[in-house]
Amino acid sequence: MTQWIPVAGAEEIPVGKRKIVKVNDVPVAVFHQPDGWYAIQNICPHRGGPLGEGHLNGNVVTCPWHAWQFDITSGRNALNPAAGVNSFEVKVEGNEVYVNAVPKNRGGPSQGRFPG
Repeated sequence: MTQWIPVAGAEEIPVGKRKIVKVNDVPVAVFHQPDGWYAIQNICPHRGGPLGEGHLNGNVVTCPWHAWQFDITSGRNALNPAAGVNSFEVKVEGNEVYVNAVPKNRGGPSQGRFPG
């Protein structure tokens, strides 16, 4: 099932940047990388830190609160995949960026919002 939600104009998120958006009231960080577009839930499962505000090194974002690291392409935690975050498909049509509200990859057990 897909539910594409428009979240931004493509020019609002240049390559190497990101933007925090709401997708059905869920905070999501949308990243524009040289190899494509990625989106993950913007809430770190450790203490709720804002992942989209973290340092990005390649495709790994580091939570600014306690340095937990997540792959933005999959939502997986770098050290403990059970502590991952939801990731979402992104598409660009024309100048509009869309995020699929249905997670493509659910995070670990700490993400009770989407039972598995």
